[in-house]
Amino acid sequence: MASLSNTDLRNGTVFRDGGVVYVVVKYEHQFRGRGGSIVKVKVRSIKTGGVVTKSYRQNERVEAVDTRKATLQYLYAEGDEVFLMDTQTFEQLSIPAEMVGGGLKYLKNGEKVVGLFVDDALVSIEIPKSVELQIEQTEPGAKGNTANNPTKKAILENGLQVDVPLFVKVGDRIKVNTETGSYVSRV
Repeated sequence: MASLSNTDLRNGTVFRDGGVVYVVVKYEHQFRGRGGSIVKVKVRSIKTGGVVTKSYRQNERVEAVDTRKATLQYLYAEGDEVFLMDTQTFEQLSIPAEMVGGGLKYLKNGEKVVGLFVDDALVSIEIPKSVELQIEQTEPGAKGNTANNPTKKAILENGLQVDVPLFVKVGDRIKVNTETGSYVSRV
């Protein structure tokens, strides 16, 4: 297996240490007078999503991991499983719904996601930062009520409920932030 030195651990690098696969979130190189240099990295476990800080001395090495990213298309969810299709090979994949997590409520048929493969096994899914959804149900806006940026509740095509500005009406397409679940703009 190939190995990486401590200076190869830049942001986004994926490596294995102690049997656990990590991705580097933050890299910091510290120089010391006589003791040599130390690299401190904040890393996220690919499997659990937990973030920890690790330190590596000048001559320490970690195991390199073969990774690739691929664009996947969301097909559907059934029970505890989510079904995706690789857009290059048209291979269908089945993954546990917990791998997608709370992002599952933002996905609709045909939506594109990015899959991270480690040693040819799908280990994580990255959903888009924002998605476009259609308003299915909302109250009509009241004229004259424009003080303090008022909002109203709207139910989207996927059943999600968000606060939207008063000018948005049934049938409009809006952009929703998938990290916060909030309205971004009208499309």
